[in-house]
Amino acid sequence: MLRISDRSEYEEKKREFDIIKRMSATGIRMSLPVDFGICNDGKSVYQLLTWVEGEEAKELLPSLSEKEQYDFGWEAGQMMLKMQTAESYPPSSDWAKIYGERVSKYLEAYQACGEKILGEERLYAVLEQRSSCLENRPMCLLHADFQSDNMVISPENELYAIDFQGSGLVDPWYALTGVMVTAEVSPSFATGQLHSYFGGSVPNDFWERNAYYVVAESMNAFAVAVTLGQQEVDESHAMIKTMFDWFDHFNRFIPSWYVGKT
Repeated sequence: MLRISDRSEYEEKKREFDIIKRMSATGIRMSLPVDFGICNDGKSVYQLLTWVEGEEAKELLPSLSEKEQYDFGWEAGQMMLKMQTAESYPPSSDWAKIYGERVSKYLEAYQACGEKILGEERLYAVLEQRSSCLENRPMCLLHADFQSDNMVISPENELYAIDFQGSGLVDPWYALTGVMVTAEVSPSFATGQLHSYFGGSVPNDFWERNAYYVVAESMNAFAVAVTLGQQEVDESHAMIKTMFDWFDHFNRFIPSWYVGKT
């Protein structure tokens, strides 16, 4: 697979390619790095990666049995644990500063977008009441969007990760919010991924942090949707309604799709 970008993006694309190389060194199944450089008479930069044959997990999972979906989710949890070995740092105040600044920008964008989310007061309450959850968190180098849109199931029934653009150092529990996107397609996969990552039981403090992250990212996604058009706004409203249903308007933090311990 050949990706071409403008030469002005050289540093960013080189950083991405370096991350892909480091991720591949962990031994996970993924689209592997082949080559990187400048082409098109110096006007473009390229990334050459191996092509992963198969079907996007998002499309294939609903046709599989619940056990098959769960088992693939278990693989995803193990994959994420391996990814974390590429680079990790112990708990500190760094993440609270990084993500706290990001949330401030999210809220500014939402407040300026000109539209409102029905039930926004509940979202603001979660952010206000749970902001301390960002403190004293570890950081690891991880896939920026690790969910079923960015996974492929091969003809040999093996799970692969693709599309590592934007990956970086984050709280690993923040990276796990991808399961909320996957849960719309396959609650069994999402449950299996969490069970695998946590070794069976999901701790309560994960759910509290997850609620904070999901709310912050949903408000940002809504603000972005407003800039893209009415169809995207309608889809964002539908996604947020689903979120409210899962969490009973945040009267609980464990989503209704989660099926419990192994």
